[in-house]
Amino acid sequence: MERRWLLLVHRARDVLVVCGSIFRGICSLRNLSNVEQLLYFSDTKGEKSYVASAEESVSVVGVMSYFTKDRDNFPSLLSVGKGYGSHDSTKLISTRILQDYGDWVVFDSIIEASAVQANPFVLRYLHDFRFAFKDGGFVYFLFSRTLGVQDTKNFTFISRMCEDDQGYYSYTELQLNCSSSNKYNKVQAAYVAGPGAVLAESMTRSNQYGPVSASDKVLFVTFTSDEDPSTSAMCMYPLRSINKKLVEIIGACYSDNAVRQYNCGAEFLPSPMASKAEFALKDESPLVTKGHMTAVAVAVEMGHAVAFLGTASGEVLKVHLSANPEVYGRALGEVIGDKVNKNLLFDSSQQHLYITMEKKITKVPVQACHLKTDCQSCVSMKDPYCGWCVLEGKCTRKQECNRSMEENTWLWSPNQQCVKIQAYDPRPKTFLTPTLTLNFNLISRSNEKVCVVE
Repeated sequence: MERRWLLLVHRARDVLVVCGSIFRGICSLRNLSNVEQLLYFSDTKGEKSYVASAEESVSVVGVMSYFTKDRDNFPSLLSVGKGYGSHDSTKLISTRILQDYGDWVVFDSIIEASAVQANPFVLRYLHDFRFAFKDGGFVYFLFSRTLGVQDTKNFTFISRMCEDDQGYYSYTELQLNCSSSNKYNKVQAAYVAGPGAVLAESMTRSNQYGPVSASDKVLFVTFTSDEDPSTSAMCMYPLRSINKKLVEIIGACYSDNAVRQYNCGAEFLPSPMASKAEFALKDESPLVTKGHMTAVAVAVEMGHAVAFLGTASGEVLKVHLSANPEVYGRALGEVIGDKVNKNLLFDSSQQHLYITMEKKITKVPVQACHLKTDCQSCVSMKDPYCGWCVLEGKCTRKQECNRSMEENTWLWSPNQQCVKIQAYDPRPKTFLTPTLTLNFNLISRSNEKVCVVE
């Protein structure tokens, strides 16, 4: 059976890039609107077209990118990070073209850069790539590796290079530590998202990250521990902090002027640059859970960040990323015990989450407010998506509650408050008392309500 190692969407051409395990990792192009339609596949091009791997233990990540050569622009490129298998090519990082050009064929590697090839170091470092993304003209790869034959402990690194770097001269690595002692040392999955206003303020107040705004991008990463397999953790790294550290690493090698002038490398500069442990970027306050976190995705609801954390047991935990983050629930869906794959994806509206497993993809809503039918059960969820719509008597998202912008007409679930009768006047002596005045804890006198008392 063929395994799919890499699926990427090329929206500009309405194409799905599919890389599997057959023929040592050859890829194909399919119609994104009809994935049954095969647009390109060839198993006659030899080693130059091997992108993924036939070995299950070898991880592959990729991101769509571009390239410029001889004034020709190539908007259809694939930047790939891949570990090394016994029958694979030695390229750790490669740039693959998605069209024929000159001597290049589809999926050919168009950059020959020995600096980021595995051979002869493959048995020493054991790269395990987990995530790739691009931002601000850079391509980033997130992976773990060892430090050499004598040290088998894993360390997590993020590498960065310029998207249009034709020799990978700008390739630089930064070590990421999760916890003060780096107990959680091996990356499993990652996601880039905005933190929302509330988490950004909390991160700024912690003095760990420098100033963080709601519009900043943050890398959310799940880790496991070599020394304690029973727990795992999630750590956060603002992209601004990552880039600042990378500049420090480059600056340790060159003068200040050279840092700015050769931000994307030059042939006379030694490359790649890998950071020492003393340059590591640390998150000293990880979110720790029992079990093995295998996936992460983060969304923002009304300024509050919510993390969805996939596990090895097949659950997806929901975490409100506040100053004191806590697991408040689990995503809907049948738990069959299969591990959640590292890719958790939202739909375009962020109303639903796609949970991927080895043989199954499940689409679930990010919230299930409507299932709670009274205020107490609604607020007891502590779900940032939900609140009690007082005037309609139902549990909803804020935008689904009429007049929710008025004070205390929509009671946010994490605040743990419901409308209660505080007093009534006059105190009735019989059930025939014609008039009864009720005072509520959250409703002002200026906001009259008609109540039915049963």
